[in-house]
Amino acid sequence: MGKAQDLTDDAARCVHLARSLNDQYPDPAKMPTEAKDQRRALLDEAQRLTELADIQKKEDDLSAWFAQPASEHPAVTAAMKSGEFDEALAAGNAQRQQKAFLQWMKNGSGGVEAEYKAALVEDTTGQIIVPPDIAGPIFTTLPHRSVFRGAGAFIRNTTSNRVDLRALTGATAGWNKLETGGTPIPDAGVAPQTTNTVSVWDLVAQSQVGIDELADTDADLPALIQYIVGEQFGMMEDDAFAFGTGTSQPWGVGARATSGLITQAVTAATTQTIISDELRKLPYQVPTRFRDNGAFFMSNDAVQATALLKDSQSRYLWEPSLQAGQPASLFGYRAYTLEGLPAMTAHTTAVDPSVIFGDPSLGYLIAQRQQVTMQRLDERYADSGLVGFIFRMRVGGDVMRPAAFAKYLL
Repeated sequence: MGKAQDLTDDAARCVHLARSLNDQYPDPAKMPTEAKDQRRALLDEAQRLTELADIQKKEDDLSAWFAQPASEHPAVTAAMKSGEFDEALAAGNAQRQQKAFLQWMKNGSGGVEAEYKAALVEDTTGQIIVPPDIAGPIFTTLPHRSVFRGAGAFIRNTTSNRVDLRALTGATAGWNKLETGGTPIPDAGVAPQTTNTVSVWDLVAQSQVGIDELADTDADLPALIQYIVGEQFGMMEDDAFAFGTGTSQPWGVGARATSGLITQAVTAATTQTIISDELRKLPYQVPTRFRDNGAFFMSNDAVQATALLKDSQSRYLWEPSLQAGQPASLFGYRAYTLEGLPAMTAHTTAVDPSVIFGDPSLGYLIAQRQQVTMQRLDERYADSGLVGFIFRMRVGGDVMRPAAFAKYLL
């Protein structure tokens, strides 16, 4: 059987070792945590080896029949038609790539076994590409860690360094008879940008992991990567989507409000003072089509001031969420704390867009390249017993329809 049999034998040894551990403790409740973890790891490895053995056996069977061109075995024909062979090959390659990546992360380039080195993928700058099976969940969980993503901003996956807004907002429409040759009316919500593009920038985060922790972590290493990257990227994204300058980072909705791109506004009668009637006016500064899915985005101090507002019957206007992961509500609209928005400060006139209302799905574009790369820093933190990792993701963002947002100047 060759490799398939070797993998099956290795799986059997793992099961035997796990059973030996179990036999040492007749009462499972008294089994030490370390023994439980070791037994679980052995069984997980046995399962993985069994799956690899099954894939290898299928590959061996198909290869044997391919070596006989005259044969038309029904199993081969069915596998080719169903794509089973391609699926098995792709699954095997994905597992090898993940194995190579985890070995590199734990031990550096010199610690990758020879049979897996070819599966370690680098980009054009020499950085290691995080395998899709590990990077994918990062993009899946980002909306739960990034406030603005989670609010429903429009996400465009791209392989380019720029996204043309005109392809998304440049539609025209109008009432007329075709035979009269009338000119369609342009979409009033098209962003009057001078460049009409959204640039994609490098989002960089760095973490240090203890050498001992790295050596002891095996099965949980992908989850550790996903947690670290998701938390760091989510926080950095929110700051940029709130008030990024557009230089080496996305344009923030607050910065676009300050620059005058977003013109719809309610201005506070008294600076640093939120009045419920003024706040209630804000949703009506945007067209109806941007109102139904609209949401409030507020700085920390604006949220605090709003949360203290009461109606005529002394009931708070701010309604906290009663379900984990769901936003609070205000006047029936979703309400989020977006910490990067400017705080309310004392000025002669109200100028701080500390509160923004709008529809992020129709008004803001997030452009991202679905690839995360890593760089390992072996020597920089060696004296502290740490290994450094630099994570890179490419993402951009900008307001694509200014009419979808309104600002409350405080």
